[in-house]
Amino acid sequence: MEDRRQNKDRRDELQFKLPDDARGKKDRRQHERRSKERIPVKMWVRNIEGEADYFQQTANLSEDGMYILSPTPYSTGTIIDLEFQIPGTDYIVKCGAEVLKCTAEDPMIGLSVKFVNMPENEKKIIAEAMKELFEELADTQQER
Repeated sequence: MEDRRQNKDRRDELQFKLPDDARGKKDRRQHERRSKERIPVKMWVRNIEGEADYFQQTANLSEDGMYILSPTPYSTGTIIDLEFQIPGTDYIVKCGAEVLKCTAEDPMIGLSVKFVNMPENEKKIIAEAMKELFEELADTQQER
């Protein structure tokens, strides 16, 4: 039994050693970058682009933005004009949204957008609607 191989990685002696990463062990992708909670919501959003209107569906909503399924990709940083009804209310929001990320999702494109130029009263209405949606979601999960 003495002639058993040692558990040693022989590649260490043969391969080029890379310098330590300056970022250390922390990677920004390990943490949630969003500042507000999101909730899965399917609703229609009107994307106003010049003379044309496009109706697109959302996948989730937060107080600061939403995730939209779009047939058209947009460049990061593009500002798009949106109009949507806040879930559970009759209130229609008209605001700009900056495209933060564009992800290919067969057959659609996923757009992560952040609301811009939104008045504080509309942010409060969205926050209240989100609170009610979270409560409804918690109630349905408890029933299961």
